[in-house]
Amino acid sequence: MQPGVGNAVLKAALTTGALSLAGDILAQSFAHHHGTGVPGQSKGIDAVRAARMGSFGFAFYGPYQHYWYKHLDKLFPTKSVPHFASKVFLNQAALGPVVLSAVLLWNFAFTKQLEKLPEKVKRDFVPTLINGWKFWVPASMVNFYLVPLQYRVLYMSTCGLFWTGYLSYTSN
Repeated sequence: MQPGVGNAVLKAALTTGALSLAGDILAQSFAHHHGTGVPGQSKGIDAVRAARMGSFGFAFYGPYQHYWYKHLDKLFPTKSVPHFASKVFLNQAALGPVVLSAVLLWNFAFTKQLEKLPEKVKRDFVPTLINGWKFWVPASMVNFYLVPLQYRVLYMSTCGLFWTGYLSYTSN
């Protein structure tokens, strides 16, 4: 391992974990405030659900983003239009479906409801992915054109605070 890589991965994990946790808490607060939560469910914050989303950000998404953005910069090292467009395209065509699949699997595995996963995927995967493209394409364009590599996980995780809220809301 290169010097500093472990710290960078840990920083990505901690940052993304904290922002994923916060995103889920925001989603729950929004659902309770606007009456869109699960009927009969307490109006309080479901700490287990929030921890589940935080653990997803910490254990999977943060480290994955770290290596993903580093790899994309090696493949496409310049800000030329072809390199920029390739990064944005791959970020949405490859990263988006992987992360969406992973978060659904993570939530259904931890709630011991894997038998419900196929129906959830059939019903919500494509609409969620399309909504993700509406959100993430502009965010990715800013990320790859303006944000230095060492700040990309932080930037995207900060954007992800709101997206995680949406994902958490749709996957729970």
